[in-house]
Amino acid sequence: MRKAIGVLSVFLVGMALGAVLLHYIGPGHASLSLARRNALAILDQPPNSPSTINSSPFTAAIKRIEPAVVNIDTIGKLSIRDSNGVPFFLNQEIHGKGSGVVISPDGYIVTNNHVIEGASRIRVTLQNGKWYYAKLIGTDPSADIAVLRIPASGLNAAQIGNSNDLQVGDWTIAVGNPLGLGSTVTVGIVSALNRHDLQLDEGRSLHDAIQTDAPINRGNSGGALANIAGQLIGINTAILSSGPDGGSIGLGFAIPSNTVRRIARQLILTGKVPTPPQPPWIGVEFSAVPANMAQALMLTSSDPGVLIVRVMPESPASIAGIEDGDILLKIDGQPIKSLNEVALNVKSHKDGDKLTLQIFRPGENLNKSYVITLLPRPNIIPQE
Repeated sequence: MRKAIGVLSVFLVGMALGAVLLHYIGPGHASLSLARRNALAILDQPPNSPSTINSSPFTAAIKRIEPAVVNIDTIGKLSIRDSNGVPFFLNQEIHGKGSGVVISPDGYIVTNNHVIEGASRIRVTLQNGKWYYAKLIGTDPSADIAVLRIPASGLNAAQIGNSNDLQVGDWTIAVGNPLGLGSTVTVGIVSALNRHDLQLDEGRSLHDAIQTDAPINRGNSGGALANIAGQLIGINTAILSSGPDGGSIGLGFAIPSNTVRRIARQLILTGKVPTPPQPPWIGVEFSAVPANMAQALMLTSSDPGVLIVRVMPESPASIAGIEDGDILLKIDGQPIKSLNEVALNVKSHKDGDKLTLQIFRPGENLNKSYVITLLPRPNIIPQE
């Protein structure tokens, strides 16, 4: 009797195990190999979320800055520039895309002037998908900054950082709307600071720009450049590219946040920024001294001077007696080695200052000093 009970127990246990096995492998899996059944069992397990792996430091920074970045869509007329860089508009409707950054919970947004230039309608889309038509508060084309406002409140606004604290090598996070794809995040470092006189293909030039290798593409303009704390340190504005399509090659530029803060405040306060005073003016056009001329005149490579190609009428140089073809050797006793040195020297003075220019006149084989009085640059250059 006990033997029968034992056999029955073994039978019942076997039945139970078989039922469990059939439950896991199913009728369709009964003929599968053990290896395949094991693989399927692994894939049927719920995904692991290990708590021992720390999040990237970028994750927290992105969560701070990304909600403040908006997409901008514009409708307007085609803008082109004449030979003097002055924009004018053609009767042709175009659609544009760019980015912007919320700087106030009450709807104030900073973007690039070139993103909204010529737009008749500006539509702003927030991270949550809500969109609003924006009002243009003011622009500073020379700095490529514009301020918009949308009829919304309680928005996620960026915390504005101190761009003066940046160092080459600091992490950067670029957030924007490249190629109209929607919010996109890329990461890089500060490649350089205080990039001066970067001439852009739209007739604009950048001053004191932040250079970064965080990938930036068309549509990123007006978007955020943030630090590892998620603070706004710049407004992305331009890239240098090797191809006609404008793809990123790791040379992106942003307007520093301290500049953005100053201009945005002025635009919100008055709707415009003061026109900067014209720099002092000599009234000449320069070029490098041709090598054959420098050799014939025995000018040294260390102090080559610059060739005065044209003296403008009624200019300080013309009044002083300087002529076309003269070679400028020194200003106030300092040797001139490049065209840039002339510009920097003049910019360091103000209207009414007197400069002593040492000139060599090849036709007369004559060295002579001329004293000129700096004048403000006129709005219209006198023509001969």
